[in-house]
Amino acid sequence: MDSLTTRLNHPHYYACALLSLPLPVWLAVRLAASSTLTTALLAAPVLLALSVVARRPLDNLETFAETTTFQLRLLNLFGFIFTRNQLGTGWRTVFLYFGAWMLVSFFLPQPPYLGKSKLVLMTSDEFDTNVLLLPPAPTVALGAASDPKIVELKDDDQSYGSEAVSAGKRDKYHLVLFHADFSKKSRQLQLTLSRLSNLYSSPRLDFVLLDPDAAPTTFYDLGLATGPTSLDLPLLRMYRRGKAIQQVPLSETEARRSIRRKKREGRQADKRRDGIVASESESGGGSSDEDGASDESEDERQVAQERAMSRYKWDTSGSAIERAFKLQERSGLAPKGQLET
Repeated sequence: MDSLTTRLNHPHYYACALLSLPLPVWLAVRLAASSTLTTALLAAPVLLALSVVARRPLDNLETFAETTTFQLRLLNLFGFIFTRNQLGTGWRTVFLYFGAWMLVSFFLPQPPYLGKSKLVLMTSDEFDTNVLLLPPAPTVALGAASDPKIVELKDDDQSYGSEAVSAGKRDKYHLVLFHADFSKKSRQLQLTLSRLSNLYSSPRLDFVLLDPDAAPTTFYDLGLATGPTSLDLPLLRMYRRGKAIQQVPLSETEARRSIRRKKREGRQADKRRDGIVASESESGGGSSDEDGASDESEDERQVAQERAMSRYKWDTSGSAIERAFKLQERSGLAPKGQLET
């Protein structure tokens, strides 16, 4: 219970709750219970019931609160619009309410996860050293200047490399969220990963958050656009031994591979339908040449569409992330039951 109150103890949630009350309070004060106003009053519990029924079991508590208050804010806004004559409020009240809503949205945005979390915010240098396993950049003392020296390096000196990449560090999994604060989906992913990190963080698996403000060099080096119109973020990647081994949504390479697989399956289905699969397999037809020609003639628009569909269909729930990245298996921990909200 303490964790839940801590996670919702923020002015944003208080302000959203207050914005859900003006219309019901106004109706209760006026006591003008016409059929239209009665319908408006009954709409609030109906919307709440629908939000509870439609809620997925593993949604974040913060997301549930945000969705519920959003529906109630819509109820208040449209209630003031359609009952402005009966209540005598006019358009002035509508614009005042909408302005208050916008002020809360811009100046009191939804905060990050406020509970305990093992999600680590890294800088570019920390990401390069701990995830990409690159040696740290050499530092130069700017104090007392000294004469230039020539130092002979031995060919068999491996102390620096062995120190930089130990066995445990090399085999560790890193689930990295490339975060964009302007994206609602990215903020929800941050909440979800914060909860998952409490369950699955271990010596074999850790959870990392990269923000463009804290690690601008990393986003630039990886070619990830960080503007509000960017389709690169948010992005989840699993790293091991300095390499990205899995990504959601699809990368360009994975999208091309998916398109080739679909084309190959389509050709095989056509051949089975025409009854020519057996003859081609016996003659050893040049499938590799055909695949190579397909690679060269691949339409870039199809790749973009495949990536866009992958992002559109992306299930960002905790259970989906757990299955997609095999967190239970890769963490090496015993099963802990259902993920708490």
